Order: sequence, then C-alpha cells, then structure tokens
Amino acid sequence: MQINKTSSKPFYEQLISGIKEDIFKGILQTDDKVPSVREMAKIHEMNPNTVSKAYKVLESQDVLVTVKGRGTYVKATNESDRDERQIQKVRTILLDTIKEVTYLGVQENEIHDWIKQYFEKGES
Repeated sequence: MQINKTSSKPFYEQLISGIKEDIFKGILQTDDKVPSVREMAKIHEMNPNTVSKAYKVLESQDVLVTVKGRGTYVKATNESDRDERQIQKVRTILLDTIKEVTYLGVQENEIHDWIKQYFEKGES
C-alpha cells in the first residue's frame, strides 16, 4: 500500500482506501492482523493519530475489529454485511462519472477497457 504524501487526499483517507484495496485484492484476508497503530504510523511515516482515525472509520464500517490487548484484525464479511447505503452512494458517483466522460466523447468500449484493466492489473 502506498501513501502519496503530495496528494490532496488526506492521509487517513488514503490509508482507508489502501486497506480496503488490500482486502479486495486478497492481500489481507479475514482474521488477518493489521499492524498496530504505532507500527502503521512508522511504516508510512505519519502521525499515530492519523492511523487511529483511519482504523476507527474502518471499524465503524465493519471492515476491521479491534480486540483489546490482542490487536486489530480484518473482520469477516459476507454479502449481507455490505453497507447498502455506501454501495448506492458509490454507484451514483460511478454513474455520474460515466455520464460525464461520455459527454466528453469517451466511447463505451473505452470505458469498458478501463474497468477491465483495473480488475486485471489493479491499476487505477
């Protein structure tokens, strides 16, 4: 997972996205222990409060679970656990983006290629 220090996206949001992407790609699996707040802060050279904020958001989204005295782990999920409001929000953003790029002249097959490329190579 990479944190872009020159990005306008806040570090904690980059960390959230990175952990979710690692789960999606299978790099992190259910019940895997993630680095402690201090370890993660050291790895990415950021303030521990930033990592703590990211972990709290991920816990509120049922992505991570913290066990006192043991650490923070990837929480088990299944289809029924998905936050439908979040999915709908992302779907709306995706559809709006598709409309915008179509308006700009991007062809449907090119959009399909972008999506296919993302899933095949993990490129964003």
